[in-house]
Amino acid sequence: MKTNIVEQILIEYRNGKRYFADIDIDIDSESFDDQNLQDIVFEKCFFYLSFRRANLKNAKFINCNIKTCDFREADLTNAHFENLSVEGTQFARAKVDGIFFDNNWAYGQKVTQAEFDDWIKDFEY
Repeated sequence: MKTNIVEQILIEYRNGKRYFADIDIDIDSESFDDQNLQDIVFEKCFFYLSFRRANLKNAKFINCNIKTCDFREADLTNAHFENLSVEGTQFARAKVDGIFFDNNWAYGQKVTQAEFDDWIKDFEY
């Protein structure tokens, strides 16, 4: 069942809104694949969806649950990921120059930039 939450966010984004908070999207039929979301900020959100090949330059994900989200092949240049649940999240082949990744959680442990660089950024299943 499509909920049109993504569609509404995209309309608001095109109208200039960049800050989005307290949004839950966990429907398989929703995705941000191939979308331009440069400079977007998501705070206190729960996402179970795909951002494949999306432009997320300078995007911020703060205090969110992004478990199992798919960022493969996305442009995450200078993106900011902080205080997130990232278990099962995929970043393979994403552009990650300048990414900030700290104070996040996966598999019962705190994960930081070191873990991102070591194994998270290339994780794929």
